[in-house]
Parts: sequence; C-alpha cells; structure tokens
Amino acid sequence: MVDAMDNDLDDASVAYTIEEENGLLFACRLDGQGAAELCDWQSVEATAAHDASLWVHLDNGSLHAQEWLRERSGVPASVVSALLAKESRPRSLRVGQGLLAIMRGVNLNPGAAPEDMVAIRMWVEEDRIVTVRHERLMTPRDVLADLISGRHGPDTVPALFVALSERLSLRMNDVIIKLEDELGALEEQVETEPPSSLRSKLAELRQDCVALRRYLSPQREALANLQYDAPDWLRDSERMGLRETTDRTMRYLEDLDAARDRAIVVLDELANKMAERMNQTMYALSIVAAIFLPLSFLTGLLGINVGGMPGVNSNLAFWVTCAAMAALLVVEVIILRRLKWI
Repeated sequence: MVDAMDNDLDDASVAYTIEEENGLLFACRLDGQGAAELCDWQSVEATAAHDASLWVHLDNGSLHAQEWLRERSGVPASVVSALLAKESRPRSLRVGQGLLAIMRGVNLNPGAAPEDMVAIRMWVEEDRIVTVRHERLMTPRDVLADLISGRHGPDTVPALFVALSERLSLRMNDVIIKLEDELGALEEQVETEPPSSLRSKLAELRQDCVALRRYLSPQREALANLQYDAPDWLRDSERMGLRETTDRTMRYLEDLDAARDRAIVVLDELANKMAERMNQTMYALSIVAAIFLPLSFLTGLLGINVGGMPGVNSNLAFWVTCAAMAALLVVEVIILRRLKWI
C-alpha cells in the first residue's frame, strides 16, 4: 500500500513539473487505453481539430494561447469569448456538436481561501477537449497524472470531461467536511468560550458557506442541464457519471445549507446567553440601587446646611444616625427577600 501511494505521489509530481510553453500549460493525446502521450505547441498546431483524442490545457493570460484560440483552433468565436472571459459563473451550453462548460473548484493554492473558487472553462468535442484557466487549479494536473501513469486515466475525451467534473466535485468534499468539523467545535465551545470571540468565528464560517453555495448552486444547474441537452457522443456510462456528480453536488448544497442553519442556531444561542448575562447584571444593579436609594436620601437630607438640624450639638448624633441607617438596611434586605427579589 505504501509503495502504491509513493507511485501516485511520483506521478502527480511529474505532472506538476511540466513546464509551461508560451501559454500551453500542457497537452496530451489519449491512446484509448487509459494513458496519454504529452505534446508540445508544434504538435498541437499540426493536429487537425478531429484528428486525434487531444487535450489542450491553456493559460488564459497568454497572448499566444488567446491568438491560437481565436484564429487557429477552430473553436466558435462565441465560445472563445466565453473561454477567455475573466469573470464567469458556472454554466453549460451545447453549441452544435460541441459542449461549452464552465465550472469551479475549490482554491487550494497556498495562501488562498478554499471558498474563493477557481473557474475552469472547457470546450468539449467528441475527439478534443480544450480547457482554459485563469488561476492555478490542481484538478487538471491530477487527471493528467492518472493519464501519464497509464493506470486509471480516462480512455476517451467524453470520459475525460466526466473525470474532470467528478474530480472538481470530489475536492469540495474535504472542504465541506472541514467546515462542518469547525462548526461542531464551535458548538462545543458555546458553554466555555466568551461569546464575543465565538460570534466572530461563526460569522466567518457563515460567510464561507455562503461563498461556496454561491457557485455550487449554478454549478448543479449546469450539470443537470447536461443530462437534458447532452451531445450524442456522450455514452450512457458517461451520462451516469455526470448524474452522480450532479447528485453529489446537490448533497454538498444540502450540507452547506445545514451548516448555515446550524451556525444561525448557535448564533441565536450566543445572543440569548449574552442577553441573559446582561439581564443578570442589570438585575444586580437594580437591587443595589433599590437598597441604597433610601440611605442616599437620608444622607442627602442630613447633609444640607440649614439651621435647625437635629443633633448638631450632640456627640452621639452621628452614631445614632449610623445605627438607624444600619437598621433600615436590614429591614430593606428582609423585605426584598420576602418579595423573592434576592
């Protein structure tokens, strides 16, 4: 098992070390047996559109890649505009015998937030697939590693499209599980941690759920649309794979909705705890004010500087006054206890 894992890591590292060639991140020709042969720009440009099972992965920011797409790729102009657009929402559209699909995957690049999802744009024909990315996405390299290893790679271009869609979906699972684990940890800390610190963490978690759901919802619709308007070259097994990916995406949406609702419940509980603490504080202050209000009235009354104040010339007047106020304090406490205020 360890040797198999090491081999997988080696294959993935080979895929990631392929150098970019003037906008061509990589290209490969499928052999129909689950493996592929890497190609360069010269081989890509010399291959006719329907001459081989070809996968071309391009960088959106390369002028050479943009020129090839517009002038020599044979891709419809409307599709090229969609492939090169910087901002796009997940969607799928059938154009003739080809398929335009724009999907998003979690951003696992160093220093990036997973909820800042990265788009991959795909133009799929029966014998060719062109993928374009604006930011680095790990999924294409993972699928390429499978093809280079020759063990579990897709054997046709439609199967390759399904594999990319499935791998994008599977990578989201770990991120959603992590969100649920963080939420569970916050729920356990409600009784022990200060509400102020938990509120900020819950707010961030809710924002992450909303950001993920923002793209997953249209992505589910795009995948579902493929089942109703799929090209003829998609086989039943591939349609079933897309259906499974659609169902998985639906489950992710349900998990995100459940996590968001749980976060709202925890926030309500924190708000109730904070309100309860505030009420207890205000109640204690009110009791103190009720006890000392009569005493403050007496001290204020005896402190006025007018003639005729009793006890001015008596040495015992101060102590008599203190004893009377102490007795009044005891009477107030007894009354408050009988009223069950304290």
